[in-house]
Amino acid sequence: MAKKGQRLQFGLQCTVCNCVNYVTERNKQNTADALKLNKYCQSCKKHTEHKERKKLD
Repeated sequence: MAKKGQRLQFGLQCTVCNCVNYVTERNKQNTADALKLNKYCQSCKKHTEHKERKKLD
């Protein structure tokens, strides 16, 4: 059963190749803005910026 609360689960999408490489979560009350992280993309084979994608249920 899913937890109720402030945490949102979402995917991180590469801005270069648009692949969703990571799934993570954040607290929507503490972090109001969308996340942008530099992560390793397996398709591009280099570190690129990953942006928050839509929520996962």
